[in-house]
Amino acid sequence: MSSFRKIAPPVHSVEKIDFIEPIHQLLPGGTSFFTLYGGTQEVVKLDFSFKAGNWYEQSKLESIMAASMIAEGTSGKSAREIADRIDFYGAQLSTVPYYDNNYVSLLALKKHLPHLLPLLAEIMQDASFPENEFEIARQKRKQRALVDAEKVGLVAQRNFMRNLMGEGHPYAPVASPDAYDEVTLEGAKSHYIRHYCSANATLFASGDVDGDVQKLIVQNFGTNWGTPYPFKKDQIQVASSAEKNIFIERDNANQNAVTIGKRVPTQHHPDSAGLKLLTTIFGGYFGSRLMSNLREEKGLTYGIHASVVSFVRDAIFMIHAEVTAEKTEEAIREIFFEMKRLQEELVPESELEPLRSFLLGRMLEDFDGPFARSQSFSSLYEADLEVGYFDKIIHTIKTTTPEQIRELARTYFDPESMYMVAAGKK
Repeated sequence: MSSFRKIAPPVHSVEKIDFIEPIHQLLPGGTSFFTLYGGTQEVVKLDFSFKAGNWYEQSKLESIMAASMIAEGTSGKSAREIADRIDFYGAQLSTVPYYDNNYVSLLALKKHLPHLLPLLAEIMQDASFPENEFEIARQKRKQRALVDAEKVGLVAQRNFMRNLMGEGHPYAPVASPDAYDEVTLEGAKSHYIRHYCSANATLFASGDVDGDVQKLIVQNFGTNWGTPYPFKKDQIQVASSAEKNIFIERDNANQNAVTIGKRVPTQHHPDSAGLKLLTTIFGGYFGSRLMSNLREEKGLTYGIHASVVSFVRDAIFMIHAEVTAEKTEEAIREIFFEMKRLQEELVPESELEPLRSFLLGRMLEDFDGPFARSQSFSSLYEADLEVGYFDKIIHTIKTTTPEQIRELARTYFDPESMYMVAAGKK
């Protein structure tokens, strides 16, 4: 047989993503139900999204504690019985709180869904919030928060968010682990009652979601359950601190952490796609400007990263690095030096071409398989973006010129507009 191992496979440029839009139906109880069928394995993933994140809290931490308690007991089953049933069928159940939405997800073999979907419906619709389980969950989260409070990286990032958004903003983390002493069982359960209902839910079903599976879903989740609660207004006043530069001392730190950034336009803004391209050049992958300078050339850090973090109602440009204490000021100078370079110099095509390939390849990863496609679609849906947004991103990656990149840097990389928090030893 002839060997073709020395012949490289053909390379094809990504022109567009042929994204098959999911089938959508509105269940009688008001739940939006999206089906993304695909894959070769008899596995199904159900992702329920509720408008129940930090944004909708009446008091801090209610959203997190409500999510923690969903699977900790119902009126007919204990937390142990629920966990044993999930384990018996080899399934995975997760309840994840986030800034805008909270999620309840189930991953299971299709053949076990007749046993698991009634249990999942019971968990979401009849969570009992037993007091002993609440206390265990609260103490676990407080202990984790106490441990995190000693990690300079998390200290810098969380204080950065509070400084940028304002202490009371839903996207701002709590100031102290002691906040867990203030959250109550009644507050967490009230949050659950207000926001976990059929009319406030969106279901993304992916994998081997055939007709039989869809019937099971309608049988278990199609009716009206829970009572909708009036939503919080779409916008909340941002109250950024007047002090843009903060240093937080941690004498026992092994190294210092630095977080720098600012608020930027959301994904609906025309500059959003170009800004993400610029951010990747600056610090978004291993070959970025920041990595080449601070890690490869000067050895100031093991890793440094820049990204645009997109929420439903806001977006933040953020740089984060952990450096040796005596090199902190030098690292900060080099970060702003690289910003200035992008404002003054054109990015050469020799740097742009491999970057374009990297970003297009990463986009393909976001659509590799039904579960990845479901996650990509859900992120668009929750941000109220059209599927055509993917093609816009590809077009931006392929066509943005060095001159446009420089103009974006001049618009968004002004050092005077940046907030900065450092934590560690002085």
